[in-house]
Amino acid sequence: MASRLVPVDAHVHDRRSSAYTGELLVWLDAGATLSALEYAWTTDEMPTCLPYTDRVRLTIRY
Repeated sequence: MASRLVPVDAHVHDRRSSAYTGELLVWLDAGATLSALEYAWTTDEMPTCLPYTDRVRLTIRY
């Protein structure tokens, strides 16, 4: 079953400076089952955990 990327922008921002630090990519199977969650970061060091929800700015793409 092929997975597809959910059409949303889930940008992650720094708590203090509000700088863009990465994004979350959400992949679903045809039955709307989560198949993958990817965290792409732009900082020098790899994050050790997923970001808190208050750091994610979600925009739906149409």
